[in-house]
Amino acid sequence: MGQLSDALGVAARQLEARLRAHRDGMTQDGLERALPQSWRFETEAESAVLRLASDGRVTVTADVIEPPAVIVQWTQRSLVEALLSGRSNERLRDPPPVIRFTSDAGRKAFSLLGTSLNL
Repeated sequence: MGQLSDALGVAARQLEARLRAHRDGMTQDGLERALPQSWRFETEAESAVLRLASDGRVTVTADVIEPPAVIVQWTQRSLVEALLSGRSNERLRDPPPVIRFTSDAGRKAFSLLGTSLNL
């Protein structure tokens, strides 16, 4: 695994803890029906997939069979930095990440959980 996969691994543990802690809220938000899904992260150097399971588990894989619900494209340095250290409002994000949604479920899940990844 590369630098991006390692950073996603750290972020996955935090995201999984948030999902498990807010399990009841997932039902209220409708997020429970949106899972499972995968989010693909792409940089100029590598790509990796974050897989969100319906039981709240979050894993990192090299790829998945189903199409991703969310695709995040950004520079390697900016994406790894955001995943590991969090974003700062003082830091300029130039260029900003490109985030595409391939489903409404992906848009909803990312809007609720994307801040956990500092995106």
